[in-house]
Amino acid sequence: MNTFHNGVLIVGGGPVGLALSLVLSKYKIPSLILEARDEPTSKDESRAITWMPRGMEFLEWLGIFSHFNEKGVRRILHQFENQRGKLLGWSFDTLETPYQFSLQLPQHDTEVILEDIARKTGIVEIRRGHKVLGAAQTKDKVTVKVQSKEGSYELSAPLGVGCDGASSVIRGKLGIDKTWRDYGMDSAVADFEMECGLPKNISNIVLDPYRPYGFFYFAPRRWRFIYRINKGESREEATSADFISKLLKERLPDANVRQMLWASAFRLGQGQSHTYRKGRWLLAGDAAHAMGPSAGAGMMVGILGAWRLGWRLALSLKTHKDFSAFLDDYSVEQRVGASEIQNNNALIFRNIAITNLFLAEGRSLLIKTISNLSAIGKKAMEKEALLSQILPVDHSFDQIRPEGSISLKKFGKWVTGKRVPYILEETDFHPLRKMGLEHSLISIGRYQPEEEKRLFADIYKGIAFPVNKDLLIPNKNSKYRNGSQAYIFALVRPDQHIISIFKIK
Repeated sequence: MNTFHNGVLIVGGGPVGLALSLVLSKYKIPSLILEARDEPTSKDESRAITWMPRGMEFLEWLGIFSHFNEKGVRRILHQFENQRGKLLGWSFDTLETPYQFSLQLPQHDTEVILEDIARKTGIVEIRRGHKVLGAAQTKDKVTVKVQSKEGSYELSAPLGVGCDGASSVIRGKLGIDKTWRDYGMDSAVADFEMECGLPKNISNIVLDPYRPYGFFYFAPRRWRFIYRINKGESREEATSADFISKLLKERLPDANVRQMLWASAFRLGQGQSHTYRKGRWLLAGDAAHAMGPSAGAGMMVGILGAWRLGWRLALSLKTHKDFSAFLDDYSVEQRVGASEIQNNNALIFRNIAITNLFLAEGRSLLIKTISNLSAIGKKAMEKEALLSQILPVDHSFDQIRPEGSISLKKFGKWVTGKRVPYILEETDFHPLRKMGLEHSLISIGRYQPEEEKRLFADIYKGIAFPVNKDLLIPNKNSKYRNGSQAYIFALVRPDQHIISIFKIK
């Protein structure tokens, strides 16, 4: 069987591949997902369990947040302790977002919800039990060799995306090299069905130099236990039922454990593909950037990357123009964004590695000292929520500076490289308003509608890609205008990233 699909071929039907198919469906672009597994991730093998605020904004943009909100449980605080008690608490309520919490639910639920919604679009086809054995491309199309229970076949499409995990077949077949950073230790997770006295809406992380550990509530009656595997302990031993039960009894002696659901050991390491694009093939999720197991960052960065990539693929297919520069920009920008999270993870992993009592005491003293500095806590939470990322946009294909204008990096809460900000106490402007496949030119400075329309027409003449011609003008009394007497415009991408801010006097 040799078939051609007229949309995007997605290899891998985990959260990132499914999310990408939904982004494409929003732009009326069909996609076909090839997934080697016959079923979604097992319900008891929870794996990625965290949706951070930026991820929930993505779900809201798709119009499907309620499906996740019904299933998930909320976490509102990160609490750090040592053997003697609490050191620090970082709260989500400092964040400028409607989602001042993280949402916890098993990866099984994430996949089931996304797959159900994807199938109902009518333009997403999902083939389970279809394993990709090879990948190639010509100047016009990508091709894969597929093995299924019915036999083998070839499949072609205009564009392809490898979302097939850290051991990506697509990356290997394309000959894209990967750099791996190893932190010299293993950690483990074990999920339990149990009742205990810990608060369910707080993460409890204990920085014990002998063995750091933490507890996370992620579903009704279900808890995740994370811990370091020490030197001299094998991964098999450290994930055995007897070993884990002993550790759990030492740390939660009053817990009522009904059953252990799943346990797994992980090497603390992170990978980076040297490029996320080769011709008509692109990489997303762990295939592009394998994250260490830390705070759900891997799934979130991958899904936000799918949001960043989807409109670029759709634009290329819908307009039938060569927008290769947009695809190249995805590879550069997503790589930098992923590297920032990996560097944050590296700090966490180094803390996990501390076994020296003197160094551990110094760390506790430092954490205790900064616990009263709210600004540090706010910045830390913004980083974890993926709200603070500023992507490199200099020299991007769609970064514009109209003749006679002055480029700005920042104007009030509007910052080049970030997503459109939440403007508190504004009812007429919201970053999750419906946006299509076009860029949008938004007036954020002086309020003179007729003059702005004339200026907009002049600016639009020099832009080589679709731009929304309807000005989105916030409330003229908005506090962030700072009494400006200049016309300030922001050019915003379909995924709500601000690509340019410029002033016209």
